[in-house]
Amino acid sequence: MILFISVIIFYYYLYLKVSYMRRGKEFYTKSYRTAMELHKKGLSAKEIAAKLNISYSAVYHWVTKRRKPRDDNLTAFAKFLEANGPTPAAELKDFPKHSELFLTARQRGLKIRRYKLPRKFGEYSLWYFLDGQESRLKSRIADMAKKREELKKKILETLSKSMS
Repeated sequence: MILFISVIIFYYYLYLKVSYMRRGKEFYTKSYRTAMELHKKGLSAKEIAAKLNISYSAVYHWVTKRRKPRDDNLTAFAKFLEANGPTPAAELKDFPKHSELFLTARQRGLKIRRYKLPRKFGEYSLWYFLDGQESRLKSRIADMAKKREELKKKILETLSKSMS
């Protein structure tokens, strides 16, 4: 009986954890567009808030044009990857906390993915990309590896010339 109750409590805890997960800013930027469309159709702030499951005060401030949700860093990261394709961590100067952004994206179900190469590639061993960009990722990594090999050959040639 105690086992049965503990199993029920465990599953209820998981339900609460999932259903009350903190919403990120990207949720509000998406909801803002929907809220404004509903407002144009004549719905009140209270009706919009109930329909979108958002607080009345947030919708009220949007409708009265006092506030507008900004794109958060996570949304900006996804837009960057969409525009630029697969990108190594070394080229993410605008996103110094790229690892945190990736983990948050995974928690929230965004389609940002990460690929790790061996450490010998240094700053270029960690790549971020979106679902559907796998072929572009492979070609960019192949190009990078080719350039790396060419650079190694040039260095070895230069060293052998300077030694002789």
